Amino acid sequence: MRIKPECALCITRQVVDVAKEITDDKSEQFKIIAWGIEKISEAYGESSVPSFMGTEIHRHIKKMSKNSDPYKNLKNVANEFALKYLNDVEKLLESDDELERLQNKVKLSIAGNVIDFGPYSTGVNIEKMVKDTLDGKLDVDFSKELLDELKNSKKVFYTCDNAGEIVFDLPLIKELKNYVEVVVSVKGSPILNDATLDDVKTAGIDKVTKVITSGTDAIGVRFEESSEEFINELNSSDFVIAKGMGNYESLTEYEEKHGQNSEKIPVYYILKAKCEPVAEHIGVSEGDNVLLRKEISKV
Repeated sequence: MRIKPECALCITRQVVDVAKEITDDKSEQFKIIAWGIEKISEAYGESSVPSFMGTEIHRHIKKMSKNSDPYKNLKNVANEFALKYLNDVEKLLESDDELERLQNKVKLSIAGNVIDFGPYSTGVNIEKMVKDTLDGKLDVDFSKELLDELKNSKKVFYTCDNAGEIVFDLPLIKELKNYVEVVVSVKGSPILNDATLDDVKTAGIDKVTKVITSGTDAIGVRFEESSEEFINELNSSDFVIAKGMGNYESLTEYEEKHGQNSEKIPVYYILKAKCEPVAEHIGVSEGDNVLLRKEISKV
């Protein structure tokens, strides 16, 4: 997926946000924001991929600020906050109907993507927000195809998104394991508030399935930078589940990467279309809940 003009607003907001995470000193914030804007001017253009551009900018800020994990505190708060609600919301997910149960757990993982688990979320009624999501619908719904594919597969590769929301990925991962082997992937090192191995351990995902890293801090998936283990696990899987907009923005770039005759692998994208550019690319309205099946070329 290529950038839209309005993506400039989002990446600039991210630069301001990360400056505030790094320091409370206003003078230092100005410096960090200036570094980010300088990098935006280099990376921003019609051919840019939003997640790839974001990677360049956030890497630059980490280097210039000498802070390798600006969102560390926010991620810890997000994980702890989400864990408080996991046991309660899991009770809402069970059903004797396997399709309904799968849909519920997909919607919960989307709810994790919707809820801001940051420090200002403490006054929010999380249980109500989750219930509203579960009572709602999947505006793009390939759940029947997902269930059929699970029954005819042996292994699934699951690429995670952010800290906090990965706690709400856990019930879906457990459900998938009723059918197939699941390999979960997180970032090799910190970028934005994306999940890393530390976050996976806090969420308890490492206790239920195999977890690897991408071997890189690239936002979304960047095959050119990914570790050999990451590539091998993906290529040996029957299909991929990709959480969040960053994975969508990046993986859709590989749909025809190696030509029409290259071997394909199905990808199920699970996300909330939280901005107009992504919604437009998918063909939905902003705010829609999405479980979409597409295909990309294997590496």
